[in-house]
Amino acid sequence: MSASKLYRYPKTLRRLYQGPLGAYIDRVAARYVEQGYCRAYAAAAVASVDRFGRWLQRRGLKPRDIDEQVLDRYVQRSSARLHSSTRIALDHLLEILREVGVCPPPTLITRGPDQLLEDDFRQHLVENRGLAASTVEHYTEAARIFLAGCSAADRRDRSNWTAADVLTFVRRHAQLGRPVYMQQLCSGLRAFLRYLRFRGEIQSDLAGSVPRIARWRLATLPKSLSRAQVQQVLAHYRYRHTAAGRRNYAILMLLARLGLRGHEIWSLTLDDIDWRSGTLTIHSKGTGPEPMPLPTDVGKALAAYLSHGRPASSSRAVFIRLPAPHRQLADSGSVTSIAARALRAAGVDAPCKGTHVFRYTLATQMLRDGASLREIGHVLRHRDEDTTLIYAKVGLTRLRTLALPWPGGAA
Repeated sequence: MSASKLYRYPKTLRRLYQGPLGAYIDRVAARYVEQGYCRAYAAAAVASVDRFGRWLQRRGLKPRDIDEQVLDRYVQRSSARLHSSTRIALDHLLEILREVGVCPPPTLITRGPDQLLEDDFRQHLVENRGLAASTVEHYTEAARIFLAGCSAADRRDRSNWTAADVLTFVRRHAQLGRPVYMQQLCSGLRAFLRYLRFRGEIQSDLAGSVPRIARWRLATLPKSLSRAQVQQVLAHYRYRHTAAGRRNYAILMLLARLGLRGHEIWSLTLDDIDWRSGTLTIHSKGTGPEPMPLPTDVGKALAAYLSHGRPASSSRAVFIRLPAPHRQLADSGSVTSIAARALRAAGVDAPCKGTHVFRYTLATQMLRDGASLREIGHVLRHRDEDTTLIYAKVGLTRLRTLALPWPGGAA
């Protein structure tokens, strides 16, 4: 779309096109329209770009001189007179100028030896170990924290690190972190130390000196909802006739009926839905794509959202932002927030707020309906069969058959 579709008056259009950045006005307008912004918002963005161009002209600057520092200087000096969306418009302008080759690409920040090692470790986790994105981030963060602590303490060569250094690091952070955080930190630290030994930078097995955090995975019962509570949440979405209602209801159906993780829902694309065969391809945690049957009620919820709730977008993601720009949800945390808000709105006092309570509920209901642990593990896509063992503790009817008679008979 050109700027001529946004402005009615020829005099205004002539002033825009004759401005210092007039050659790029149409590209800016098209960028905003493609992302689903309304006409008034796109027109305001074009006007912001025009004012910025005239500011450049007064200071003798050319479009090729624009970079992040120039944008910062303009926004800081003119902040009292600028709309809050101005910086976004100028960022779009800079992207366009770099795409057409007017401005050079951003200057790369020089990374030191520790940062380069961190980059190599991240690449190793992705390419060689095939870990999920969230796990890669946790492990990389652990490596970053450990390297920063060692660099701050001394400048010894890595080959001189000892088990005492590792224990000192863990003890220092154990005073500040919760058990769950410490488990993630220690798991990432072990992976990082094994990687360093693999590279030949350390000779001893320092990974073995990382202590285990006392938090037993099977010590608690799964936190689940009752069937009535799940139906209460789904039935509460009586405003399914709105775009937001249709999108959120489809997400809740995927959670309740298929037990998907938040990241699996967030990463769904339009190409993952095979309507002819009635299957849904799931990109599971740490594994390749896995097809799953698409239940009729879940398919209807998805179809209602895609047909009457999802705005037009160039993104292939199934679930996208409803306000412009219409692009994929920010991250899996957006799915968690939708689930938490649905629980609150329905007045359900859930033992934990978020997506996993639906996953735990599905597994618990399957077990009570007679499904085996192997079947539950297959539906939930567990890589380790031990992960499913925790659900054996909620099968009270089956556990009673294993109970020995009380000595002396019933009391």
